[in-house]
Amino acid sequence: MQIPVILNPAARSMRAASLEQVIRGLSPTPEVHLTQGPEDAERLAFELAGRGYPLVAAAGGDGTVNQAIHGLARYNATVSDPTRHTALGILPVGTMNVLAHELKIPARDLEAAWARVVSGERREIDLWCANEFFFAQLGGVGLDAQIVEATTPDMKNRFGPLSYAISAVGVLSQEAPLLTVHLENKPPMFGSILLVGNGKHYGGPVPVFPDARNDDGLLDLILFHQRGPWEIMQFLHAVAMGDFSNCGDIDYLQAKEVRVESQTAVPFEVDGELAKTTPVVIKAAPFKLKVAM
Repeated sequence: MQIPVILNPAARSMRAASLEQVIRGLSPTPEVHLTQGPEDAERLAFELAGRGYPLVAAAGGDGTVNQAIHGLARYNATVSDPTRHTALGILPVGTMNVLAHELKIPARDLEAAWARVVSGERREIDLWCANEFFFAQLGGVGLDAQIVEATTPDMKNRFGPLSYAISAVGVLSQEAPLLTVHLENKPPMFGSILLVGNGKHYGGPVPVFPDARNDDGLLDLILFHQRGPWEIMQFLHAVAMGDFSNCGDIDYLQAKEVRVESQTAVPFEVDGELAKTTPVVIKAAPFKLKVAM
């Protein structure tokens, strides 16, 4: 049985045709399914899992991978035996490939990445839900979601990862929201930005969550009390040192579940994709995610 690959032809659109050609030429030969619209990867993943494929691979960036995760999670939720859950394979060819980086899947060598997909090795990692949205690597309420909201597909095609920095300049000129964060057995906490990690990496190769593991059943949380230059400086220093213990204006926490509320609707994102707005409850999915390694 060929392994199906869901390919986002817009991933690095200038290279789309050559990427497709390379993927079709991989050995063993994959069964390529091209997405046609924004939510096609989710639909294809669900349908392919339903057709009995034990593994479905996603070729694209974190957005395509997250959509595939949604499709597989929706199907796997209907299968009571976890040993029969469809696994995810990743060919990281998009603008951002944070989950692939976390899993040490090579992004610059498609043949090496494909070798991981076809190896037969599987690993289970934690899968999370932010309301009804599944994610496997990261989420955020406030600033980063506002940046994702402001970053258009055209900007990503033109500027790549730099597009997010461009959007950040505009977002930071706006008034910061007030978030109320609820954790079990703790009084309410207040802040302006909440970053959520299932792994160490957030937006690139530098580890942001030093204590995170994607198989420990815990979310790692970074809560900014405010959104000013002083907090940003503390954050950058803490990331560089791998230690948040000396941050007076930033809390580093771990929890099995978190609830975030706000007086005005504040966007949240999962795996770099805009979801909806607060209130949001983030908790573990009823099952793990199998990933080809």
